[in-house]
Amino acid sequence: MRRKSAIVTIAAFTLSAVALADTSGTLTLSPLTALDLDSGATSNAGTGDILWSGTTLAAVNPAVTGATYPQTGSANFDAITAAQAAATATTTLGANISSAQLTTGTILIYKTKTGKFSKILITSNSGSLGIKFVTFGGSGGTTGGSGPTISSVMNNYSGIAPGQANYAIAPGSLFFITGTGLATVTTDLQRSDLGSGLQTTLQGVTVSVTVGSTTLNCPLYYLSPTQIDAVLPGNTPAGNGTITVALNGLNSNGFTITVAQSAFGIINYNGTLGATYDANNLLITNFNSANPNQVIVVWGSGIGGDPNNDDRTSQKQNNLTNIPVQVYVGGVSATVLYRGRSQFPGVDQINIIVPANVPTGCYVSLAVVSGSPAVVSNSATIPVAASGKTCSDSNNNLLSPTTLQNLSGKTAVRSGMLSLGQSTQIGGGTPTVTSNVSGFFTSVSNYSSTAGTNLVSIGSCIIQASTTGPSSATTTNLDAGSGIVVSGPQGSVTMTLLNEAGTTLYTAFPIAANFIPASGGPFTFDNGSDGKDVGHFNTSVNFPANFQWTNQATVTTIDRTQGTTVTWSGGAPGVTVSISGSSSSMDAATGRTANGTFTSTAPLSAGSFTVPPPVLLALPAGSGTLSITDNGSFNTFTATGLDIGYSFATVGFNENVRYN
Repeated sequence: MRRKSAIVTIAAFTLSAVALADTSGTLTLSPLTALDLDSGATSNAGTGDILWSGTTLAAVNPAVTGATYPQTGSANFDAITAAQAAATATTTLGANISSAQLTTGTILIYKTKTGKFSKILITSNSGSLGIKFVTFGGSGGTTGGSGPTISSVMNNYSGIAPGQANYAIAPGSLFFITGTGLATVTTDLQRSDLGSGLQTTLQGVTVSVTVGSTTLNCPLYYLSPTQIDAVLPGNTPAGNGTITVALNGLNSNGFTITVAQSAFGIINYNGTLGATYDANNLLITNFNSANPNQVIVVWGSGIGGDPNNDDRTSQKQNNLTNIPVQVYVGGVSATVLYRGRSQFPGVDQINIIVPANVPTGCYVSLAVVSGSPAVVSNSATIPVAASGKTCSDSNNNLLSPTTLQNLSGKTAVRSGMLSLGQSTQIGGGTPTVTSNVSGFFTSVSNYSSTAGTNLVSIGSCIIQASTTGPSSATTTNLDAGSGIVVSGPQGSVTMTLLNEAGTTLYTAFPIAANFIPASGGPFTFDNGSDGKDVGHFNTSVNFPANFQWTNQATVTTIDRTQGTTVTWSGGAPGVTVSISGSSSSMDAATGRTANGTFTSTAPLSAGSFTVPPPVLLALPAGSGTLSITDNGSFNTFTATGLDIGYSFATVGFNENVRYN
């Protein structure tokens, strides 16, 4: 199944245009110097918008129009808005403005050759012309500087950082560069279906990739002073290479990248929801869940080079069967029908059949393993229902589709969390047991942008995403009273309010070793009287009894290519177990530190779970940890001032391991 229409929807979400910022600068124009008001670039070639000859200021391009502003001086210049500039630049300036007219303090308004509006203040006139200018919506940069600097290069959709175990960029991929001074303009998203398609030089910017003795220029989608989006040419050789940005003849630092045959990045929304679509081009969501044996499309970038496409114009859709691709849904391998370009350069689609035996839930894991050697994609999740279109999760009832739908319309969601936990650190002699009680009460704006992030359904694993940018959500702490009493079989403790580093936490520490007995039992949380923000509540949880990790002695060293199995006994019936791990390592040559963390969920009744190789291969080889947790009972509670409250009890074990 190959569908071209879906990419139109995808592009609207994933190749977002950034609001245009202003170009500004303070310059001295020598005689015979031209100025491009959009970019701030100067030249002596007679290109741009205006040219200072030494005796006259002339419009270079017939499209450039403008007028003198009726007021003068720096204060009036600063006060001019974009709307005022647009209203003023309505007449043609004529061929020349004489030097006599360009006295200090004179203000000029121009409409540039690209239709933007610029204000210019004459600051001096002594043969050379001193000016201060602002072009509204020009670039977001300032003139001058020492050239571009690259800080990172990543697949546009995976967001996997350089140095990570599964970092790579494939030929034909859409990738983005971050840094400073990368361009003097902020462009609109370039179109590949017009003229000769994407350009390799745009507004004085060229991006090149060098691998070995091969250097190629990359087609450009988007420019701004802090980010460039481009396509890695499909004929880029595999190996270690460098990306370089050239801006008006000034070269950036060379940034080291790894070029692999294939390295797919899955487009995702709100952190982990994968961009998968059905045959009607509808996004797979909690209320339009995928079903077993259904054909869906996975969108992203990084399948690999396609010799039949030029990476610049509208693409041919060729099934790149020469590139090995496996797609795992809930850890089960899916049948791949198509892997290759959409109609847009750099944007790929993989058409799959959802496995018949796929585990179900609202957060079923989705991962792509592709290329030779194999590279693991970023993690994503999709909703899967055995039948019908609404998913369900017995272990995530807090964030059920109905709950999320009820909360999504709120400006801010006020929530409370109460937890009781016990953790045992294994290894290094006698195990260390730590018990803890805690409570958080917060009001979160833009709740939908965080809900569901890094959750995983039963039977699935996910590589937990790192935050690569500022969150759109804001959090405000709530007051639930002066103390919360936690009572159990061995007595009670009182959690008091602790404000540390801006985070409000209710906690009690230290806690007596016997406060939580091995046999578990019921515990209650009661805040006694109303807090300033949260009313009275009384809620209880049952602590799991006699939960044990039974094979921890055999998993101190993990072969990532083989997966690893953990086993357990005891615990609270009918609940789930979480298996999580992390590792880190440093590359001495680059100084980059690679980190990885995964989480898997299994039914407690299963007694064991195997973390598959595609998950572990996303972790770097090195020292790390492996943990297993009985998620215990989970209850919701109500209180005045809260939209939702929940309490839970967990017991877990953690040990240091080596990932090879």
